[in-house]
Formats: sequence, C-alpha cells, structure tokens
Amino acid sequence: MKKTFQKSLLVAAVSAALGTAAFAMEIGSTNLIFPYVSTGASAYTFLTVNNGGAVNVGGAMHFTYAMKAQSAANSVGCEHQDGNGSLTVNDVLQFEMSNKVNLVTTLANGDTNNSFPYTGGADKHGFLILNSNGVGLSGDTLYGSAVVVDTASGLRLAYSTQGLNTDSAANADFTANNTALLGGPEVANSAVVTTVGAVAGNGNHLVTWYKAPTVATSWYVVPLGMEAAMSPSGSIGGVTASYSMFNSAGALGGAYDMKEAFTSGGLATSVRCIGSITRDLMLQPGALANTANGGMALLGTSNVIALNNLGAVADKSLVYSNQTTSAINNASANFINRVNHR
Repeated sequence: MKKTFQKSLLVAAVSAALGTAAFAMEIGSTNLIFPYVSTGASAYTFLTVNNGGAVNVGGAMHFTYAMKAQSAANSVGCEHQDGNGSLTVNDVLQFEMSNKVNLVTTLANGDTNNSFPYTGGADKHGFLILNSNGVGLSGDTLYGSAVVVDTASGLRLAYSTQGLNTDSAANADFTANNTALLGGPEVANSAVVTTVGAVAGNGNHLVTWYKAPTVATSWYVVPLGMEAAMSPSGSIGGVTASYSMFNSAGALGGAYDMKEAFTSGGLATSVRCIGSITRDLMLQPGALANTANGGMALLGTSNVIALNNLGAVADKSLVYSNQTTSAINNASANFINRVNHR
C-alpha cells in the first residue's frame, strides 16, 4: 500500500461514515473489525472495546492482527499475530495497540487492562479483528472505536466499528450479506461486471473523484473473506482481490467525466490483504486523461482467492475514499469517507 494514506496527512477531516454504513443499527457483536490501525514510528493507535449489552458475561476474546510495512506494495501479504485478551461484565478495555503508552499507568485508574498489544514491529499498518466466539465471552455485547494519531504527519483519525461486524462464528465470515441486524459489513452483491483482469466480478461501489491534481484521490481497500483467510496463521498472506473501473451497467471498462461522457478503457490491479488503489492503476491512458477533471465509475471487485463459508467467491471489500488537497487555506487537508455499497 502506498504511503499517501498516512504519510501525506496534515489535517484529517473524518466522515462518520468511515466506520458506519447507512444501513447499520447500533448493536453489539461477538466480533469486530478495526479496518485501519498503525504502528508508524510517530503513530499511536488507541483502541476501545466495551462489553455493554443488556445481558453480558465476562470472558476471553481473540485478537487477530493483519499488518504489513507502510512502504509495502499492494501485492505483498500481511503478517499474522494473534492472542487472547479478556473483558469482565460491563467492562471497558482501552489500550495503545503497540503499547507505546500504558493507559492504565497514564490514567492512574487502578484498573487492569487485559488487552493483547501488537509486538510485530514499527512502521506497519493493517487491520485488527476481535472475536469472542468460542474463547469464553458469550453474547452479542462487544462495541469498539479507534483513534489513530500521527504526531509527525498530523494525522487525526477516529472511527467506530459499528456496522463492521458479522454473524457470530469462531471463524467469522465477513462476506455474509448484511440485512441490518444480521450479516457482515456489506449487503448482497450488486451488478455483475464483465471482467476484472479476465475474472468475473461484481460492481458493488460507485466511486467519484475531484479534478486532479488539485485533489489527489485514492481508495483504501480491505478485501473481505473468512477471518482465517483474511489473516492466515500459516503464511504471510490475506485475501487477494482484483479491482477495475466500469460503466454503471458493468459491461464496459472505463469511466465517466463530469459531463456524463464515458470513455472506455480499463485496467485491473490486485491488492492482497490491504492496499491503496488509484485511477492510473485501473484506467488506460485515454480514459485516465479524459476523466482528469473529475468523474465517476463503478468499481469492479473480484476476490480471486478466498472463499466464503458457502464455497463461493465473495467479491466483497471495504472501500474508503481518500482525498487530499492543499486548496484549503494553502494547507494540506485529507478527507476520508467510507464508500457505501451500491
């Protein structure tokens, strides 16, 4: 993933949609996914998890980190680290993910903090999955939030995990269709696209961008699958997905300009585990040039490795729009927004 997602941020204005899809209700869960966490040399990732359902029981919960170097290419897989923490009844767990700050000591609240910090090294980023199913904590009672701060870049990123959970299972399936109260982060697949790198896929997200180079646009993506496939313990890996841009019907590769004119000519680019994708990776030169002043496209996704629990390719990803500009008060500003499913 390119460094622009974190390193170019001097001021971050974060949409509430980053962690909350429009269809999601405020419900607890036995699992949570924190889609972006960082151990950058000057970064701090503060995580909060609370056990606050109407009926909740204390116990263990399993932490699974999937991390890669901030300078790593999209084709590089994520490193795996896992272990258990715990929550008591009506408990709140707060910690900095790489233990740069001991919150219990700093806040002097006298409480224990049974978290599982990441110890895999600095200058990495990725995601974290928490799952209490099968390890001791019962009931759909987990709620989470995160704050990521980078003192060098000025990054201030805050989000909730609401809407970023799935059905209860020891190996959680984050591709399950969301039905408001059940299922994963994304609803059922939308338009079928003809091909994403010679592989059939689905167009689940409409993406837009402003005029370049006034605004630099990229999309941070997390290919979804079974929990064990998203951060496998036996290898450096993760779910691999291929991405391309299409017309709204998903029949032609390319993109629309601001006058609704479509220019055909698509490319496919792959991401393993997490990554940042840009128009130049998904459009041929003519379509790229003709949409430089802003535009729209259907983002086609094909998850080419991981299967869901029904044995079918899932074609689902979390997608976040990342727009950076210096046109506001001559200072660099970054706007991050979750792209909701079409």
